[in-house]
Amino acid sequence: MDPCVNVFRNGRAGSETLPLDRLSDVVGQAGVFVWVELGGSDDEDLRSVAATLDLHPLAVEDALHAHQRPKIDAYDDQAFVVAYAASLQADRRVSLTEISVFVSPRYAVTIGRGKTFETPELKRRLDHALRDTQYPGAVFAYVLLDQVVDDYFEVLDSVQDRIEELEDALVWSRDRDAKLDTAFAVRRDVIYFRRAVAPLREVLNVLLRRDDEIVDNALSPYLRDLYDHVVRVYEELDTGHDLISAALEAHLTLVSTDMNETVLKVSAWAAIIALPTVIASIYGMNFNHMPELHWHLGYPFALALMGGSALALYLYFKRHRWL
Repeated sequence: MDPCVNVFRNGRAGSETLPLDRLSDVVGQAGVFVWVELGGSDDEDLRSVAATLDLHPLAVEDALHAHQRPKIDAYDDQAFVVAYAASLQADRRVSLTEISVFVSPRYAVTIGRGKTFETPELKRRLDHALRDTQYPGAVFAYVLLDQVVDDYFEVLDSVQDRIEELEDALVWSRDRDAKLDTAFAVRRDVIYFRRAVAPLREVLNVLLRRDDEIVDNALSPYLRDLYDHVVRVYEELDTGHDLISAALEAHLTLVSTDMNETVLKVSAWAAIIALPTVIASIYGMNFNHMPELHWHLGYPFALALMGGSALALYLYFKRHRWL
């Protein structure tokens, strides 16, 4: 996506989308709020916008260096927010997109790529939400974060489905061919997702506690609702992590139990075979002074003794559920 400037006049989006070099023409006009979409543009675009809007250098430095932790930093009449949008890849793996946002009463600047910025839904919501508000920057931040959190639930539903499938494969169906790498992939996604969601709670806490021109008190109920949604997503991910760990432990326990049962069966059959072998070895020593060697019933007696001892051991092990 090419960098562009969206103009909201008196709370309504303008029909034109201006190029980046027209930013200085509209910013600061009465009743105008501009949203600068930088997408994944190069650093020079951000530096140009920073010079035009007088963005704080520390925030610009953070925006230039990716992989920031979700946070909010306030600088006079502007704030810098970092959050992560979540989406699903074709293989149902979780993908996170870092979003850096500068907000003030006159403008908002977003850096990052993701479907959150590519759908018209966000602009439609902004066109409605920015009407009749004295704090367009705060409203913009709320709408953007609300859109991000709404996407969290879609990703969360997919993760929960994968966890249920994993539990069924590892525990209930007792699938011994279940691949543990699948389980570790799901757990990795849960941890990866949770690391992006957890700090967002503190971001919303800061927005709720702020008492200055950036945040409108009328937004407090909406921010609290958004905070509750983030907490819910985090708790579901936390529960999902525990379920995966429990499923892996249960699977390993079942495998160990089956192995013990196999060892018992092998040991029992080894004992059943060993006793007749001992008897046959004794009568196969061919010593001269063995009474049974010259007894005409010695052969059937030896066979009966071997068969009887084997049967006795079999019944004993069967009774004790070794077989």
